Amino acid sequence: MALSPLPQPGLPAPPWAEFHAELRSLARGLAAAGDETAAARLDAANERWWARQAEWMDAVAESMRVHHDINNALVGVSGNAQLLMLGPAGKDPKGRERLEVILRESGRITQAARVLGELRGQLRSGTTEDGAEGGDHVGSRG
Repeated sequence: MALSPLPQPGLPAPPWAEFHAELRSLARGLAAAGDETAAARLDAANERWWARQAEWMDAVAESMRVHHDINNALVGVSGNAQLLMLGPAGKDPKGRERLEVILRESGRITQAARVLGELRGQLRSGTTEDGAEGGDHVGSRG
């Protein structure tokens, strides 16, 4: 039986990157209009928020590290199921069927864990679905 397709990894550009850039632009506009105090306050608040956003993204990416633990556990599960397939349990039709289910579902979980790992990598690098990286993505803290 074929594995069910899982969603492909890929994160769109984070909406806060555009918002961060817009706030920076507004602060520059205030400064250009002669309101240096308001510009400085807006810019400082924006940068505090941006730093907290970056910390949050790092924490989310770190929590997605679980994909590694899942893969490690599945190595044992699928390896033992494969060994059992070679013995008496694999010769019994009902036992073989159950072991095949274990192997099939282990493969699905492995695929899901791989997607988590790829998403974690994108969060860490600030890479978006279209492959863009840049100064206004959280990962770059620009």
